[in-house]
Order: sequence, then structure tokens, then C-alpha cells
Amino acid sequence: MDVVGGLQSGRRFLADARARDLNALSPEQLAAEAAAVLALRREADALHLALLAAADRKDAHTTTGAPSMVAMVATEGGVTRGEASKQLRLANRLEQAPRVKDALARPGMSTQKAAIVTDALETLPPDLSHEQRDLVEADLARAAQEMSAEQLRRKARRAVETIDPDRADRIENDRLTRDEATQARLREFWIGVPDEETGMVPFGGKTDPVTADMLRAVIESKTSPRSQQSPDRRPVPQRAGEAFAEIVRHLPRDGYGNHGGVAATLVVTVDESTLRGQTDRAGITEFGTAVSAGQLRQLACNAGILPAVMDGRSQPLDVGRTKRHHTAAQRIALAQRDQGCAYPDCDRPPGWTEAHHAIPWSQDGPTNIETGVLLCSHHHHHVHRADIAIRFENGLPEFRIRGRWRRNHRYRPRARVAA
Repeated sequence: MDVVGGLQSGRRFLADARARDLNALSPEQLAAEAAAVLALRREADALHLALLAAADRKDAHTTTGAPSMVAMVATEGGVTRGEASKQLRLANRLEQAPRVKDALARPGMSTQKAAIVTDALETLPPDLSHEQRDLVEADLARAAQEMSAEQLRRKARRAVETIDPDRADRIENDRLTRDEATQARLREFWIGVPDEETGMVPFGGKTDPVTADMLRAVIESKTSPRSQQSPDRRPVPQRAGEAFAEIVRHLPRDGYGNHGGVAATLVVTVDESTLRGQTDRAGITEFGTAVSAGQLRQLACNAGILPAVMDGRSQPLDVGRTKRHHTAAQRIALAQRDQGCAYPDCDRPPGWTEAHHAIPWSQDGPTNIETGVLLCSHHHHHVHRADIAIRFENGLPEFRIRGRWRRNHRYRPRARVAA
């Protein structure tokens, strides 16, 4: 059977599988078949992009009557010309990125992740050698199979860190400084007039990511599950609206509740040398927003942020068994390490988590950083219910799930080695 015949046979098999009564399948069968279809889809995407690149090289659109390859892809794929152009661009870029092309059909990969990596490769400094570019590509291709698309995008912005962390710091800080200057000019806010029927007043606007994180930290101090004495069944937007009203009506800022065990203040991780003005390395908020060194030093002058200073003096963090619950200082340290719920693939932020004892308190487990883990309420219950084992590798928590050790692959900037 030729390739086209084989593909048509596979198409008929999928059509027959889709025509079944899927409701008759068990949850385990549904999950297994969904995973198998995703594996087929990755293979199909890899083949499709390779075919597009080859077709583009040979002007295959001329055989179909289409005026261009973009038009042919848009018509055949039922997508806009803009989307067709993106597909062709990715197909051609993959021909120049063999490691990414080879990884495209592997578990965890997608065309979206491939686009993130190839976009990053396109913007690498032009003075890198072939060997350096290959190291960067290999690093990003490996990360793409483990990280979520959001985490991969953060790593891709610092693509050169695998070969030169200091240069990655400079590139990132320069970009953030430019972006922050632009964002400051683009901030806006508006308030409308009361609605005639309800009397409610619409308002809106836009602001920079750091200011948004500050607002988010306070809003979540009132809406996260850990701030509720009893379950609040109202929709999250309604609870957030009430929280916002309380913010406006009860200034100043330090009057607001408790944010997952830590005061409702934005926590930003920053090197001590950066805070002192000795180096310019970007910091990162608890929500994953990068902040330039200049803005960090400015923010540190007021009460708007709580710097979690690395390599500087800190509060005592290990209280052994003198307390069952982790202290605020310990929660801050855990948040810097785990960056939210530590369970694999969970994206809940620190304010939505609980501090879990990897060695149960009932079994003389200590209340410290080394064996503490941040887990959202759902995964906290799941870990207890399923009796999931936890270990620490290179200081990070890993969970034994279905016989395999896994961890949450949040992106973390590569640590610099002191001279």
C-alpha cells in the first residue's frame, strides 16, 4: 500500500472509531483513547508541516490553481490566510531546527510549543556560534516536552541562559526596561455613567503587568479558597467584584486580610546584589511576571512589594516541631521554591495553596522548608487520599504517580555560579 492509501485507510479507521457510542466506554478507556489520538495528532502535525515545507520549496500550489502557497493552505485547511501564513512559517523554520522537528511528535509537544521555540531561535544574538545555537536549541527542545506552553514561553525569553546566564540577564533586563517604559505610556482608566436599569457603573482600563500583579495579590487575599472561613459558592467574578469594592472603600493597603498565610502584599524574588544596585538582574513576582532591576529598586522603596531577597539576611525558617503550621516566613520561602502548587501540571498560584508536610506531622514530621510542600486544596486532599509519596531531588519536590516520579516543571531562571 502506498503512503496515500495508508493514510486514507487510517482516516477510515478513525471515522469508524468516532462513529461508536463513546458514552459506552469506561473513564479509563476514554482517557487512554484520548491520549492515543493525541499521539496520532502529533505525528500528523509533524508530517503535515514537513509536507508543507517540501511543497513550498517546489511551488506545489501551482498544480492546484491556487495563487500562492498561503492561499492553498488556507483553502485546504479551512483557516484564515493569517493562520495559513503562520503554519508555513513554522514549517520552514522547522527545516532549520532539526532538534525541534525531531521532537515534534513526542509526548508533551505541540505545534504551539514548536512555534515558541523556533521564534526564540530566530531572535538569538547573531554572534552565537553554530555550536552555541545547537546547545540552545537542544535545551529548548528538551524543555518543550516537559513544560507547559506558558512556562516554555518564559524560558524562551531567556534562551541564551543555557550558554551564558549573565548575558541572558542583560538581554532580559534591557527588554523589560524598554517594555516598562512603553507600558507606562499606555496605562489608562475610565469610568462610565450609571446604567439606567441597574444603577451599576461600568469602568475599565489597562495597566502594566507589575501593577496588575499588585492588584491581583490583594484581590486574591479576599477570594482565594484559603481566605474563606466557609465555602463561598458565588462565582469568582462576583467575589472579585466585592473584593475590589472593599479595596477602594478601605484604603490604606495594609488593612487587607491574609494571602495564603502571607500579608496581602506582592512578593518579588530578587538578588541582594540587584537590590543594592551592584548588578542588573530581573526579579520575578509570585505570579511569574518579570520585573526590571530599575523598577525593582524603585518598588522596594515603598510598601507595595515584599522583596524575597536571595543570599541576604532572612528570618529564621526552620522551627522544627515547635509549631504544626508553617510560619509566614516559611510560606514565603516555599512560594519562592515551588512557585505555586507543586503537584505536576497544576498552575494554582501561591495564594491558593496550603503548606503540606511531606513527612506527616502525626509521624513526627518537622515543620520546615526541607520537607514542606505547597499544594492547592484539591491536590492536598488527593495526596492524602491516594497516599502519594513525596521526595526531594535537587531541593524540588517530586511525586510518585502511577509508579513514576514526576514534578511540576515550572520554569526557573538558571542560577549563576559565583566567581
